[in-house]
Amino acid sequence: MKISPLLWLLVFANAAHAESEFTDVSLEELMDVKVTSITKMPMSLNKSPVTAYVVSQDEIHRKGYRFLTDILKNIPDIHVANLASTEKAGVEIYIRGIFANDKITVLIDGNKIKAPTGEPTAFFHTMPLIDVKQVEISLGSASSIYGGDAMLGTINLVTETGAGIEGIKVKATGGTQDTGEVQVAAGKKVNDDVAVSLSGSFHRSASEDLKQNYPEIYGKINKVDLTEQNHNIHFKANYKDLTLSYYRLYNNANNSLSFNPAPPISYDYSGKAFFETTNQMVNATYNLEINPFWQAKSSLSYESTELEPGSSYRAWGATAPISWQGDAMRFSETVAYLKGDINWLSGMELSFMNSTPKNSADVSSLIKNTSYENYAIYSQVNYDLTEKLALNGSIRMDADSRYDPDFNPRLGFSWQAFKALRFFGAWGTSYIAPSPYLIYESWNTPADPIYHRANLNLQPERMTTAELGFNAEPFKGNTFKLSGFYTQGKDIVRLVNNVFTGKPNTNDNLASSKTYGLQVGDSQNFKNGISTDLNYIYTLGEQNAEKLNHMVGITNAPENMIKSNFMYSLDKFTFRLTGRWFDKVGTHESNTLYKGERMHGVTIFDSNLHYALPLNAAEFSVDLGATNLLDTTYYNVNMNDNFAVIPLQNGDALSGGLPRLPQETRRLYLTIGLSY
Repeated sequence: MKISPLLWLLVFANAAHAESEFTDVSLEELMDVKVTSITKMPMSLNKSPVTAYVVSQDEIHRKGYRFLTDILKNIPDIHVANLASTEKAGVEIYIRGIFANDKITVLIDGNKIKAPTGEPTAFFHTMPLIDVKQVEISLGSASSIYGGDAMLGTINLVTETGAGIEGIKVKATGGTQDTGEVQVAAGKKVNDDVAVSLSGSFHRSASEDLKQNYPEIYGKINKVDLTEQNHNIHFKANYKDLTLSYYRLYNNANNSLSFNPAPPISYDYSGKAFFETTNQMVNATYNLEINPFWQAKSSLSYESTELEPGSSYRAWGATAPISWQGDAMRFSETVAYLKGDINWLSGMELSFMNSTPKNSADVSSLIKNTSYENYAIYSQVNYDLTEKLALNGSIRMDADSRYDPDFNPRLGFSWQAFKALRFFGAWGTSYIAPSPYLIYESWNTPADPIYHRANLNLQPERMTTAELGFNAEPFKGNTFKLSGFYTQGKDIVRLVNNVFTGKPNTNDNLASSKTYGLQVGDSQNFKNGISTDLNYIYTLGEQNAEKLNHMVGITNAPENMIKSNFMYSLDKFTFRLTGRWFDKVGTHESNTLYKGERMHGVTIFDSNLHYALPLNAAEFSVDLGATNLLDTTYYNVNMNDNFAVIPLQNGDALSGGLPRLPQETRRLYLTIGLSY
């Protein structure tokens, strides 16, 4: 079912003007939320030089969010494609028109949890929120702070201490498509110096039955197995200024190559193309307050990611499963001076990394084990030039043992022109070094119709981002935002597709891109418990994915996107209805079937009804929710790029895999929670 965006714009507009009385919440109060991940120093949102969002624990609870992706779906600048037609993960994240799974730094309490040597990230939809205090999301280049892979932004999950939990939290969820889930968190403040917490989760879902629901496409092939399951463990102990933590996330999900009903020759990955990963992080952090102004922080961590041997990465035509393991040992030391109108931070980071791509193909040139190091120094200053004007500057030098040193600066400002009007802006550069799996991946032999060879000359990808905008409070309880953005990328790694030329496929730094656009947003809080927000994001762009002599349009990301949220709280009840509409999602013009065609008009509604009942020292809660409330079929909104047409038995044609990018179909779920 497709709904006109104009219709639901009018619905939300009418809701927004249903009352003329506003709450006493001001823009200044809303923006005076402290975050640490933007600059690694405490900063209020009203001084952030970049677009940033903070989702509180109370908001997570009342809106019924269970996983990180639930939040990302409703962030204005982010487009989430569920069960995307990708070789690398079940969920694709696009930020301002750019595929961002490998270009976002994901942090747990400021410590990296992403694949340390750059392997694809598949866990956005599996990170539980049961013990999360707040989620901090900042956009734009952040390599000046975090180094490689912080090209388009950072996501920091700030978790509760044992003292913050002080008891037990349990949430059990059941739903359609055989969904079962449990999340548990327990914490205890032992004494004034010691606190411990332990949380865990388990999730399993059978998902869509493609063979039964789409017999015209899948009726003649083996059953497509979309079952996914994941589990998580998080332990944290605090002793005075020392924090010890362990985070583990296991994910087994279909990589959606199995959506392809007609691979070349006789390959059939319909029940085999799974992406099974394990991410781990062990960290020890010591915070030292030298005096009220000088602080120091020491951190030692071990991170690892493993693609299990049963996975089928690059399953298109590969004769055997492919896997890898990457791990890193990091040590960092920072010193900060925090006093009034000037805050300064400098530090260094040492990283020792090892990657083991694994392949059963007999390729003598394949390097199966590679070790390398990265040495970094960085410095940053936040300076209140006047009471209203705050400046931010940072720079970082990374020396990867495989490449020349890389320097990445960032400059930004925040100007509170009036009490209800703030201007902000930032410019920065960023980079990401190609992971060993991209450099050394190789499979099949020249006798096979599809074979791939290593490229030992891959270089880092580079990106420049810029943003300029303002926040305003036209009247009490109302906030308005307008911002423009620009992103330029070069040396982006893409597959050189030589399937039909007899030459091997390779990875190369062959792509360049630029995107630009604007975001317009308005939110309103009412005294009667109603709140609304509405955001429109317009994105244009060009790319040169094949080193053509001309640029072509961006692919897989929408040109127009509208996101809105309606929430009504009454006593113990909270009702949430979110809407997402995206339009003009296009394919590459070299796609021989669709030739640059853009798909139009998709509307998705999610809803949740939350009930909370305090019971003395405990709280009982119930959430009744739905995703994609109005539709039970996959949306036809996207297509693969750069593949020739493959004929089907019935005379139809597919371009590469599936000519539609599936969005999650309707799911209903019931969550029962108890906090004690």
